[in-house]
Amino acid sequence: MSISELTSLQQTLNDAIDAFKAELAAQNLPELSLNTSKPHPIDDIAYLPTPAMHEARRTALASLGLIKSLMQSPHDALVANTWMSLEIAGVRLAAEIGLASLLDDSEDGLSIEEIAEKTGVDGLKLERVIRLLITQGWFREPRQGFFANNRLSNLIKKDQAGFYLATYMNDLFSKISGEFPAMINHPDPEFKKNTDPLHTAFQISHKTDVSFFGADGWLTKDPEDAIKFGFCMGAVGPTSDPGVAADFPWVEIARGKDAIVDVGGGQGTLCCSLAAKYPEIKNFIVQDLPETREAAESFITSKGLSDRVKFEAQDFFKPQQRKGKYVFVMQRVLHDWSTEEGAKMLGHIRDVLNEDSCLLVIDTVILPGVVNSKGPSLSESLAKTNKNSYEPVPPPEFIPVDFGDASRIQHQINVALTALCNSFERTLPQLQEMVELSGLKIKKVNATRGWASITEVVPA
Repeated sequence: MSISELTSLQQTLNDAIDAFKAELAAQNLPELSLNTSKPHPIDDIAYLPTPAMHEARRTALASLGLIKSLMQSPHDALVANTWMSLEIAGVRLAAEIGLASLLDDSEDGLSIEEIAEKTGVDGLKLERVIRLLITQGWFREPRQGFFANNRLSNLIKKDQAGFYLATYMNDLFSKISGEFPAMINHPDPEFKKNTDPLHTAFQISHKTDVSFFGADGWLTKDPEDAIKFGFCMGAVGPTSDPGVAADFPWVEIARGKDAIVDVGGGQGTLCCSLAAKYPEIKNFIVQDLPETREAAESFITSKGLSDRVKFEAQDFFKPQQRKGKYVFVMQRVLHDWSTEEGAKMLGHIRDVLNEDSCLLVIDTVILPGVVNSKGPSLSESLAKTNKNSYEPVPPPEFIPVDFGDASRIQHQINVALTALCNSFERTLPQLQEMVELSGLKIKKVNATRGWASITEVVPA
């Protein structure tokens, strides 16, 4: 690498921060702060950054991550990684005892003695946990021994969807992660190379012989877990829904169609996002297993969209019941299954596609971590962006193609899927392989302001 690597990243970071601040000012939004208990307007789960703000943010995150890796002692990095699981457990503990809800919006916070009395936990032990979490941006200490919320900890209050991520999902993957190395390096060669959903870290950690997903899987056998998992997806899905809704011509593609059909749509978060944004699209159908009906209809009703968004029982491994003029959508479904199983699902939709229907696959497309020592500056790229439509900018010099730390969640989910159900997010060639195996082909991949891409798929 060039001797100018650190200098280049510093300049890219400065450009990104300047661009981000300019976008805040253009929207009459205050600057960001971690020293307040109040959320910032951009913390709203439905907030969609402008194209320039989105690019500035992911470039800043990529730059910060690389600068940290360059400047931090490798030994310190390894030590911090070794005990990272305790930070994860600390967030779960804070959520389970209702710490964020207890602190609420107090700017001065509560003393550790008050917190201990109200939660029934040992104050000295909890104080150590909170201070660890503060180093990672969780909570704050306005004065010694007093603790308060900040923008991040607000998300794990008991009335927030993030609460379920910090409790149920956190606990699920803490258990699975502990057995993940045993899955990958299993002493049985047949187990190690198996790619079905019955040979995973989930089975090892939960001592079960059933898969997590599927008609006879863990979630169908434990309705309470299914509800909690649905709430978790309600906190994950909407983080990409604003970009998915805004960065694709939904009105145009739905024109003349009977409905948008979300196959494996869970609670209906995507359909509800689209229905709220595009009132001219009149009909949406959320298809999923019967066990999902209660959570889905409750969510749809809470959004006041029951007249336009309907739930319909449908197993995506069985023939598609809808035949006609439809926009079929599969979001965050195919990444739960092997290439062969995914091709079977796509095949059922292929069988009902006609000249008046179409199929969209909404999933992450994994990009490589290749770094180029040359590339346009962020300032040059942003000067060419269209304020009214989104196209991703090319990575500046020394920024990976996948924008490094800004794509961390995509890569985390990729490994999490492997541990949970032996599946994965796909690179473009891997997605193309599955699509072609089903007798279809990729027409176009559309980027969005988020981790998801919208891939248009048509008959081969």
